[in-house]
Amino acid sequence: MSYDQNEEAMPQHGKQTLRARLVLKMNTLMFRFTFWYVLSLLTVILWIGLFIIGNVSHYFIADTKLELLAVEQKLKSTLQDEIHEDWNLTLNDLLYPEHVNYDVRIVDAAGNTMAQSRGWDDNISNEEIEVDLKWTDTIWWSWKGGLFFQDEVKWRQANGKWGTFYIHVHLNAIERLLKIIIKVLLFTAIISGTLGTFLIYHITRRNLSPLFSITNAVRRMRNLPNLNQRIPIPVTPIELTNLARTINQLLDEHKGLLEREMHFITNASHELRTPLTAFRGHVNLIKRWGNQNPVVLNQSIQALDQESQRMQRLIIQLLAVARNANISIKKDKVDLTSLLEEVLRQLWKQEYQISLQVHYDQPIYVIGDREQLRQVAVILIENAIRYTNPYGRIDICVTQSPQHVCFSVADTGIGIPQAEQSKIFDRFYRVDKARSRVTGGTGLGLSIARQLVNNHNGTITVESELGRGSTFTVCFPSPV
Repeated sequence: MSYDQNEEAMPQHGKQTLRARLVLKMNTLMFRFTFWYVLSLLTVILWIGLFIIGNVSHYFIADTKLELLAVEQKLKSTLQDEIHEDWNLTLNDLLYPEHVNYDVRIVDAAGNTMAQSRGWDDNISNEEIEVDLKWTDTIWWSWKGGLFFQDEVKWRQANGKWGTFYIHVHLNAIERLLKIIIKVLLFTAIISGTLGTFLIYHITRRNLSPLFSITNAVRRMRNLPNLNQRIPIPVTPIELTNLARTINQLLDEHKGLLEREMHFITNASHELRTPLTAFRGHVNLIKRWGNQNPVVLNQSIQALDQESQRMQRLIIQLLAVARNANISIKKDKVDLTSLLEEVLRQLWKQEYQISLQVHYDQPIYVIGDREQLRQVAVILIENAIRYTNPYGRIDICVTQSPQHVCFSVADTGIGIPQAEQSKIFDRFYRVDKARSRVTGGTGLGLSIARQLVNNHNGTITVESELGRGSTFTVCFPSPV
């Protein structure tokens, strides 16, 4: 690009930047409030001015018409009752000095001018422009005479024929008054528009200062991320107060979500690292002693199999956590008793040496997703089996009321300490980590169960006593 082209491009770029800034300014609340205020003010002044001008004009024109009728009657009576040698002299005697704003021309039946007042030629020309006003008669405009009112009257001549006299009434007083009113309104519009623009701009800026504070706080939070920083809450106006509170609530939820996700990632990494470490240990053991010692080889293979199964369960449950967060819920009519029987047939084995008691004798229905409800039952019954010692007992009960349908899984297992009961639904939380590792628990089951129950607008609660067992109760809204 040449130097001349650069010189031409720079002003063009400056124009585009100025145009962009102007458009940005026009899209601000400050500009819009100021613009609509000035526009509304000018509109009000315009309507007030039209109202004043209309009423003043109507009053003066009505008064002029009354005076015109009196002059017309005087002219008719004078022209019809007497024979005049000098019509111009007679006409001027009738009009002056009381009616100097009247111009009259008398025409006979043949259209010849018999007389005309002395101001006719000076004020009236053939360049009149008719202006039709609906609230008065025809008004004319002459470049010489200005604004005037016109009328024509028939009169009977001495020879019996009908002549016409034309009357033009100059409205100079009205015209001067209207000009004064227009000047006053224009001056008022300019002064009030200027002062109003200045005042409304500063008033709007002051009223929007809480909004600017919120915007600046959000901008600072974006530049310097801090999960503990919050938006200042203004006292007034109430709309901005509610906006700031809503944003702070959103930030609190966002912080909690991020903390839970970080906790989840940390725990998931730890849980995956543990079986991988065991994998590496047993692989190294096999490398060193597997060929010489068959017992070590068999033990390591069994340990690898157990760790791989545990890792598989962990990965499946991690996928379930991610999937259940966005899964859609089917609204089907599900037989809860039949679903529980199906889960028991799948999970129950005689070698458990645990007594099982089932308390329901008729079909009981709920509205929901059968697969998700089945997953909740599997988690609770598996936990009961896992944490119940041999010769213990598990009771499964289904009840129905007008408001809720509930099922409970009670066991005589190891129980949960009172201080731990509020934490068992958290991800990766386990009361007895050593026992969970032996039994294959991952600490995700109850968290998944609570999420699925919440998806169905239900509740899940626990009652437990250490050393005596636990009872988990799940309730859903009763079908209508």
